[in-house]
Amino acid sequence: MTQAAVANNADTITNKILLEVTQSVCPVCLEVIDARIVVKDDAVYMEKSCSQHGTYSIYLWPDEEHYRWLKNFKFPQIHPNTAKPTTKGCPEDCGPCKSHLHRPRLVELELTQRCNLRCPVCFMAADDNQANLATDLTLAEIERQLISIMNQCGPQTSIQLTGGEPTVREDLPDIIALCREIGFSAIEVNTNGVVISRDRNYLERLAASGATGIYMQFDGLDDQVFKQIRGANLLKLKLQAIENCRAIGMQIVLAMAVIRGINDNQMGRVLEFGLENRDVIVGIAYQPAFGSGRFEVSNQKPLTMGDVIYELSEQSSNLLSPYDFWPTGCSHPLCDATTYLVPKPQGFQPMSRIISVHDYLHHFDPSSPQGSALPDIAQKMFPGQEPGLSILIMNYMDAMSMDLKRLRQCSMTVAGEDGSQIPFCSYQLTNIDGLKRSQRV
Repeated sequence: MTQAAVANNADTITNKILLEVTQSVCPVCLEVIDARIVVKDDAVYMEKSCSQHGTYSIYLWPDEEHYRWLKNFKFPQIHPNTAKPTTKGCPEDCGPCKSHLHRPRLVELELTQRCNLRCPVCFMAADDNQANLATDLTLAEIERQLISIMNQCGPQTSIQLTGGEPTVREDLPDIIALCREIGFSAIEVNTNGVVISRDRNYLERLAASGATGIYMQFDGLDDQVFKQIRGANLLKLKLQAIENCRAIGMQIVLAMAVIRGINDNQMGRVLEFGLENRDVIVGIAYQPAFGSGRFEVSNQKPLTMGDVIYELSEQSSNLLSPYDFWPTGCSHPLCDATTYLVPKPQGFQPMSRIISVHDYLHHFDPSSPQGSALPDIAQKMFPGQEPGLSILIMNYMDAMSMDLKRLRQCSMTVAGEDGSQIPFCSYQLTNIDGLKRSQRV
């Protein structure tokens, strides 16, 4: 932006710089409202106002320059194969509608609302009543949804079996086998790890049925963290789940819900743990907690993807810098960022120190699964390279930070009962009282 343009965009009263205009939702009534993305004191904010519920200023990013740099990455857009008509507009027509700009890369299939934990932080607000079988999809319903996903998205789509807690279902191996039968080859189980830590035979059945990976909650390396976020001392179980995966050769991705003041200071320790256990841990997903569903942990200032990028870099013992994280190319550039740490004689090195941004964009493969673009490029450019560790940082949106421009580029969807593919952040959207649009009075 030129100096003159900056001056024209500056608010002369508050000394703000306007970056762009977009649309968001009111965090109380969830109605669509206009929003502005602005810079104040070098940080980035969203400002919006609802005629009924007032004005909001939402912190988005710690550094304007880094925000602009990340946002300016350009990737090819592959539109959905099928789409609903655009009638009411985003987010009412999600399914996706014809205004959507990316096809799904990863589809979540919710098998149950039951769970064997009651986490204080749960965007699903999952039910810990184990007897509530009414929320379980039947095998026939699952088959219909999988066929719909195949027809709309194709066999290259990654399937993530989730809930609730999918491992509370005894027939999960049958569901995985059904995914294989229909033609999917990337099938991941999203789990808290409790069952697979206690029953290795169950884990072996998942592997034998065709599961390709475990995506496991892993919020830190001490029980105090798990007690606050998950409501129980779980570290021993988590470590046993990893050992069980190692024993049977099942790869695992650690998913860390990061909350300011609780476990954000452990991101570097989790990174070190992942590198030490790279024979079984293939990736770490850092997920700044967002305000959807059940969020019982007090948190004054949200932790954003930008904060995680900067804090993780600081905690990495100079292994990483903020500019080592590049957009995955799956969705909007501000929705997720990734790097890939590869082993070298002098130690681990991020791919961004080995290839240029130009190389990345030139070799980028739109068919790579979510978060796999860099490992796929490494395999093509350096075929003899020993596998490394993928780092993925997710930037989920809630009712405060919802940006409909970003939502239109979402490639991570949740399968709807009617065969629709609903963008994740739209599907999980609740107001500040934890109510979805359909639940409001």
